Amino acid sequence: MEQIDRVRNATQAAKGFASSSAGQLARIEGLVTVACILVGILVVSNSRRRHDGRFMARLVVWGAFMFNFPVISYTIGLMQSSSIRNELFVVWACFLLLLLGSADTMTAFSFNDSSQQTRSMMNQALHVVYLLFLILYYKGQLRGSFLVILFLLWCLSVVRLGLRCKAYRSTCRSRGLIRENQVMFEYMKYEPLNSPGIQGGVYNAETMEGYIYLVDGKEVKKVQYGEEVIRVSYREPETVVDVPGIDTAPDIAGAETGDAHQLRVDAEKTVDVARIWQCKGKLLQYGGDKGASRRRDLCLSFALFRILRLRFAVDHVGNIFFPFQSDKCRDFVVKGLLSDDEDLDRAFRVVEAELGFLFDFFYARYPSIKDTLAPDLIVYAAILATSIFTLFSPDLLKYQPTGVSANIFIHGFNLDLLVTRLVIVWYILLESYQFLSLFIFSDWHKVKMLCRYVRKESWHMALVEIPLKVLCYFTFSKYWKGSIGQYFILDNAHPHPVKSFLSWISLEALDSSLMTKSISLPLDVREAVLRQLKAIAGKVTDGRMWLYEMGIVDLDLDRDCLLGHTYARYIMTWHIATSICSYGKEVAELNARKQAAELIASKQENASKEAVELMKNHAVATKLSGYCAYLMAFKPDLVPDSTYTSLSMARGTLHNAREFLGKCKSNKEKYDKLIALGKIQSTNHEVRFLSEGARIAVYLVEKIKTEEERWRVLATFWANMMLWIGSSDRAVAHATSMATGGEFITLIWALLTHAYVVDKLQENGGNSGLHMQLNKNQDGQEATS
Repeated sequence: MEQIDRVRNATQAAKGFASSSAGQLARIEGLVTVACILVGILVVSNSRRRHDGRFMARLVVWGAFMFNFPVISYTIGLMQSSSIRNELFVVWACFLLLLLGSADTMTAFSFNDSSQQTRSMMNQALHVVYLLFLILYYKGQLRGSFLVILFLLWCLSVVRLGLRCKAYRSTCRSRGLIRENQVMFEYMKYEPLNSPGIQGGVYNAETMEGYIYLVDGKEVKKVQYGEEVIRVSYREPETVVDVPGIDTAPDIAGAETGDAHQLRVDAEKTVDVARIWQCKGKLLQYGGDKGASRRRDLCLSFALFRILRLRFAVDHVGNIFFPFQSDKCRDFVVKGLLSDDEDLDRAFRVVEAELGFLFDFFYARYPSIKDTLAPDLIVYAAILATSIFTLFSPDLLKYQPTGVSANIFIHGFNLDLLVTRLVIVWYILLESYQFLSLFIFSDWHKVKMLCRYVRKESWHMALVEIPLKVLCYFTFSKYWKGSIGQYFILDNAHPHPVKSFLSWISLEALDSSLMTKSISLPLDVREAVLRQLKAIAGKVTDGRMWLYEMGIVDLDLDRDCLLGHTYARYIMTWHIATSICSYGKEVAELNARKQAAELIASKQENASKEAVELMKNHAVATKLSGYCAYLMAFKPDLVPDSTYTSLSMARGTLHNAREFLGKCKSNKEKYDKLIALGKIQSTNHEVRFLSEGARIAVYLVEKIKTEEERWRVLATFWANMMLWIGSSDRAVAHATSMATGGEFITLIWALLTHAYVVDKLQENGGNSGLHMQLNKNQDGQEATS
């Protein structure tokens, strides 16, 4: 009874404190602190979203994204409606509004949340109006200096809101997908007119000679034949030969507009990738240091981003089809990006930066490369100076509350004054971080400054080059998470009771976390895919003909196990086969080879290089196999097959594996049972994919006697498989995955787009038989002869 009385007394005391002046003031201070924390999370985590796909991190960002506006709105409203009076309220409200403006860089949390930036602008406009009423409401209680400073900050807030609205108009998603995509599409139409087959020009994928991929240019708007036309003047490559009787692109454009001379003048402001590579300045000079190469590649990434963005607006500009360019595009990737065998990863670095631009376009506020930063810089400097002056103003340093003001004192220390100073300091730090990361050191600003460097030869001097070099050196965030998911169906044949319970109670929502793991993407895996793309010269197939020519797959196996396979079935069958081969490696031998690899790393002469190669190929094959299974089971929209088909096959095969291998106590027992299944060539459709995968595994074991060669074949096959499934029409799915850290297959998809591999590679109905391909190849050879 005594404990109940204590609880009752404590509850009554709490209620009394909450209704008192000190309780109301403490609640407002607590809400101000929470609002500052939410804004800080948004500002810092916005750039981290590119590369942080963890569930808890996304949950925290989502919470901050959803609740920052309501919390700040409620806090300011509470200040207005509270019965207590405190002149510092309006200072807190003013800086909360400024903080709110700093947190508007996240324009969308998901791909479909495209209207968030509009709502953000409207909310900020309402808060600006509300702040004015708050200043007017408290003007009788505010000291003169506070009133002048706060009114100045309000005016600066209005100016900055206007700048944000102007920037929103020039960088919003609808404008980019319609207006800018149309400009880019029209510009790329000039490319076929100056292709080697028509004009006799030449191109060089290493020096970018003959490539007109647009980085920046002056847009000219004219009314022509009753239509408003917006175009960027075309800069004719130096390699194009004027053939009598054949018009070049400038000739045609000039005939349409009636002013060919003006077009050639405007063309001097056009910067394409060829002009970047031809720049004589040390900052971009071809053949210069690695820094110059990275800066050229950044401009190339932006040009490729503008081309890739066309894939998201087919309904606006039409299908991406530029005739006569397939070979030229393949050469751009194979002979350009992949020209250096010692640095194949350059291709992915270029694509990563390109996808960074794409992420900003869909999910973040970014500066337009056509707009100057001068107004934003002036407003930032003015707000910063005013904030610092407020922080060190005499009225705040020597602040003494008036008789009607409610304040909280702890041991003689004014807690309200501490909150005021912390809010101002917090705003200065976040605004500075935001301005530096969003404007000064953003890739968008770097590209803009490098384009100006190309246009203005007067900038080719150390006084300008050194600051630009420093500008391009700093990067605030990685472009994507750099990891891949791993899921092995046979390894999940024995479900853990706790995991099974969590899967059941969460309605399978937690399966991705319970059954998979995430690993850092090794350089060997990245290079294996790029090396395979270069080996096949950009002409991607499903790899079966290569296996047939190697003597590993015959027509009988193809007819029984591979004929008619869709993407999902093809992946599943080979995933099972690869897992079986991995089980076949004896643990003791694997450990011995691992030790040999470690000896090689420490430069011991008695280690075997074959062991190192085996370990590398084994890692490439198993990691890519696990990643493809992960995509099927948990990211099916990224696989160019029916989403339902991918999911049903992954779940059905897991169910079959648990029934068929449920009594096996070790990987060795699994291996023996599956090999036996493959040898009897079972026609039991209940274990269809297990049977087909086991039969392929038997072929691999019997046809390839050495493990080194077997895993070399599997590594090559899975590298080819990534290319095979990488080409698709799932542009929106790839953009959606970027909001949660991105996926490796998205890099491959973007790279293949620039190699002019833009459609699904598999015909409807699945794989055709090898015998049909052989007959087709034979007919082609006879026709040629």
